Amino acid sequence: MKITFLGHAAFEVALDDGKRIVFDPYESGSFNGALAYGPIEGDYDLAVVSHDHADHCCESVTSKARRVVDGAGEFDFEGIKITTYPTFHDESGGSERGKNLISVIEAEGLTIAHLGDLGHPLSVKEMGALKGIDILLIPVGGYFTIDAEVASKIVTAVGPKMVIPMHFKTAKVDFPIATVDDFISRMDNVETAGGSEIVLSKEILPEMQKVVVLDPAK
Repeated sequence: MKITFLGHAAFEVALDDGKRIVFDPYESGSFNGALAYGPIEGDYDLAVVSHDHADHCCESVTSKARRVVDGAGEFDFEGIKITTYPTFHDESGGSERGKNLISVIEAEGLTIAHLGDLGHPLSVKEMGALKGIDILLIPVGGYFTIDAEVASKIVTAVGPKMVIPMHFKTAKVDFPIATVDDFISRMDNVETAGGSEIVLSKEILPEMQKVVVLDPAK
């Protein structure tokens, strides 16, 4: 499979059989232009959405998807297993910014977890649901989500083979969030990919945990 970091918390996963999955597609130019990544184009077989804020849910993208998963539960889509877990967008049980979904997808022998806009440390039970995943897509910018310190603790506790940070400050994000630098300064075995894509299979996963920083494609 090929994973492409589109920008912010949006990822495209292209499977070897041609199916295309999108996580948290943003609305380009939302929040009065504060999110300036370019539009997400094309049709997707599956759209997985953590919550309905404009920087994570673009109706023009999700409306064209063959299947949309935006609620908690267990789902199956043509051999792709999706399990979603309810969490919150803040540390106050959702009273500040609402609910959030953690999504775990199993496809082509790999397990990918996308934490959405997780806004609080995970409980022991929530950590347990992520044990054994291969690839963790995790917010690190703070303010609206967990920050670098909490993110690094989750990575240590969960122990994925590969970690891809998201939801951090770039030249196209005018939100009061941090860059990726604080997070990667806390981690070992960090690789800057120098691009937006990474091709993975079960056979080529790193033996030691690796953090891969991708450049936004948009």
